[in-house]
Amino acid sequence: MKYKNIKNALCIYPYRIELGRQGWGFCPPLGLECIAASIKEIVSKITIVDMRFEDTVAEFINDEIDLVCISKNWDFEEDLFCEILSKIPEYIMTIVGGRNATENVIELFNNHTNIDVIIRGDGEETIRELFESGSPRNIGGLSYRENGKIIHNQNRLSSSISDTIYPDRKLRRYKYKIKGIGTEFDTISGSRGCPFNCKFCTLKLNPYGTRREWSGRSPESVVTEIKTINADLIGFTDENLTHDMDRMGKICDLILKEKIKKKFIANARIDIARRPDVLFKMYRAGFRVLLLGIESTCDETLRFLNKGFTTSQIKEAFRTLRKFGIFYHGYFIIGNIGEDEKDMLRISEFAREIGLDSIALCRLRVDKYSPLRETIKERNGYHIGEDTRVYSDRYSVEKLGKITSQINYRFYSFFHILKISRKLIAGRIVTANTICRLVWHSIASAGKRRLRRRL
Repeated sequence: MKYKNIKNALCIYPYRIELGRQGWGFCPPLGLECIAASIKEIVSKITIVDMRFEDTVAEFINDEIDLVCISKNWDFEEDLFCEILSKIPEYIMTIVGGRNATENVIELFNNHTNIDVIIRGDGEETIRELFESGSPRNIGGLSYRENGKIIHNQNRLSSSISDTIYPDRKLRRYKYKIKGIGTEFDTISGSRGCPFNCKFCTLKLNPYGTRREWSGRSPESVVTEIKTINADLIGFTDENLTHDMDRMGKICDLILKEKIKKKFIANARIDIARRPDVLFKMYRAGFRVLLLGIESTCDETLRFLNKGFTTSQIKEAFRTLRKFGIFYHGYFIIGNIGEDEKDMLRISEFAREIGLDSIALCRLRVDKYSPLRETIKERNGYHIGEDTRVYSDRYSVEKLGKITSQINYRFYSFFHILKISRKLIAGRIVTANTICRLVWHSIASAGKRRLRRRL
């Protein structure tokens, strides 16, 4: 296998849907773009193909291609992934990476004989080291074929996130816009990893991956990348951008100093309420939407999930958060172990009480290496479905779906929708015309779904 003198590389995003399988299609494949950026000085030509915009990958695969990189992050659209692999001749080096690939190393090698290398965990520095050294031997985080055998190198020790490896947006062939609205959207990663120990975490139990401790890029690096972005609306992909609030303050200071006029969306924890001084800077710098993992209205569940806070602490935090004009979006889990229908239905009232503007309800899911897997096996009456989501004898998938609909119906009253629309417009996140287009798109989509069900 040739690991040097790579001329033409093809980077493929093998999905046509995303974000809860709704097909919104506005998030760039940031991880794949970082891989492309890390090898752009090593190869002569890089082509990034996003299957959300293409009918087939066949037209991009030709005799000039000698490297294909595929980002496999989720377990759906397997047919498309298999179809893409079937179009790649065996003589072309094929490298697969991503979260799902890291969780299913053995299965992927067994099912697809033309996969040559799998990168486990973060791949930017690993793939660069592979082609600079010319051999996969002794490079941490690699699994590869050699003489008919599968070799698994040692896990790669996580290092500080690079300040210099981020997407070269000149390599993009597509415009990413929010469907139904038309607003251009882009993403950025300012940090990696997580300092907390929630029971959702899977990498800490994955024999082929290691849990990355939190590591943040320098404020200067983050703002330098922001200046390369054309979109006015930018989402941070960080699990917890605000972990280091002093650093967060410096990022905001630089955004203000450079007079950057953009709007930002980011994940955070309720701990940010301890630093109202930084929250004030964030609002001034353009941070208009914060996504917060609340998960449950029950203290017992929050303790079980190792969230690190109680419902009373959530309420106390929001007393501070409500002082700022930031739009707060809260995540809750439906079907938590031990919760009944009354506990779940309390979400709408609790979310309104603390001051959340919008909510997202997610089924409890158990990935391959989740520590919750053994807990659920020991609980009588709980089951893990083929889609890795949890249901129980008492609360079937259908029942959980009806509860989800009830919560949404109670929370999103007509007057609440008007209230959040005014807040979005006041925060200059969207315009009144954009709200109208979004409502029309939602009505049209709902009508199409009803028509399909009737047919």
